[in-house]
Formats: sequence, structure tokens, C-alpha cells
Amino acid sequence: MTKRIAVCGKGGVGKTTVVCGIVNYLIEKNLTPILVVDADPNSNLAESLGLKYNLTIADIREELRNAQIPTHLSKAEYVDMKLQEALVEYKDFDLVVMGRPEGRECYCYINELLRTFLSKLSKNYKYVVVDTEAGMEHFSRRTTDNIDILIIVTIPTKVSFDTVKKILDLIPKLGLKIYDKKILLNLKEKDCEYNDDIQIDGIIYKDEQIYSYSQQQKPLLNTILNTKFYNELRDFLEKIGI
Repeated sequence: MTKRIAVCGKGGVGKTTVVCGIVNYLIEKNLTPILVVDADPNSNLAESLGLKYNLTIADIREELRNAQIPTHLSKAEYVDMKLQEALVEYKDFDLVVMGRPEGRECYCYINELLRTFLSKLSKNYKYVVVDTEAGMEHFSRRTTDNIDILIIVTIPTKVSFDTVKKILDLIPKLGLKIYDKKILLNLKEKDCEYNDDIQIDGIIYKDEQIYSYSQQQKPLLNTILNTKFYNELRDFLEKIGI
């Protein structure tokens, strides 16, 4: 049975780095194959993993919206074909990028087509890992399946903690089943104070080595295995039962 992990949080809290860490962890534990979904239009997950992509789900949606479909294919057949084209294949995981959110027009039917085929696609993997934005737009638009574990990443600021509360308030309104929720706090230093009225399930600390990799635009696949950040994240993931 496929297990689904989603990571969300306010921009800049380190969630994309956490997603890269989770992918490394699942590979290390031989919990492959993995489908990695970049559902944050502002994310650079592909670059962080050292991969390139040419086609996003948003591109497919716009083609469907504009009826640019070969006459010999149904919309369902076309979506299936294009999803395969959008899939970036790697040794232990595949990546699909959702792309920018839609405009004001109604995409209900198109989103349902995409959700159906993404659901079918995900069944080929042991794990699906989703990097999503704070508003979790793709969940609210029903383009993603139910979630086994939602990891909310935060830093110790009022704005970030307010975002955590908004996410927790939003979950019941999405109409999706999120079976478990965990809050991961990203701290700059061990004596840093933080608001303790939110239940924190795990803590990771700023790692200068990870920061250096980011500055150098160095991919975080395999390179982070011996870092302090990864050791702390591994302990957290083992603690929550992944």
C-alpha cells in the first residue's frame, strides 16, 4: 500500500530541505520507489534534488483548457500520455512538478482528471512525498490524494506560528483525510526561545553545512547524509514511525 507524506509551512522555513532529507531517508531505508511531487509554485525542489524538468501539471492543464488535444485521443488518454511525459525519472524516485496555480476560470473537470491519473500513478510507488505551500492549494483543489502524515515545518516567529495555526484550522475544511499531523521546528541555535503553546513533535537546528550547500546551489541528494541536519531529521522521522 502506498504511503503519502506531505510537507508544508510558510515560505523560508526550510520545508524543501526537509523534503530532500525525507527522500534521502527513504532511499537509505530502501523504501523505494518514491514519487516526489513538487506542489509549491515557489519551490525549487527539482533544483535541490539536482534534477531538471520540461513539463508541469499546470502546462498539461492549460493545454486541456485550450483544447490543444490530438483528435485521435480522448482527454483521459491525453492526460495519461502527458503525465508520463511530465515524469522525471531517477534511480530510486521519480519527480513530477505541479507548477503554477490556475487562474479564475473553473478547472473542476480538468483537476478531477489530473487527480484521477495522479492517484493511479502513485499506486506504483511505496511512498509519495509532496512539497506543498502553506495554503495547501492542491489539496483544496482535489489534485492530490489523502495524506498519511502531514509534516508542518516552522521557525520560532509569530508569523510562522500563525501560519501553523492557519494550516491546522484549514485541514478540516479541505474535505480530505489527513491521518496524522506533526510539527517540526527549525531553530537557529539550541538556546533559542520559541512559543510553546503549539505542540512541537521534533526539532532540527540550523546546519552551516546545509546553508553552504544552498549557497553553492549544490544538490542535496546523497550529499547531506553525513550532516548534523540529516542526523536530526532521521531521528525525527524514526520517532514518528516513518
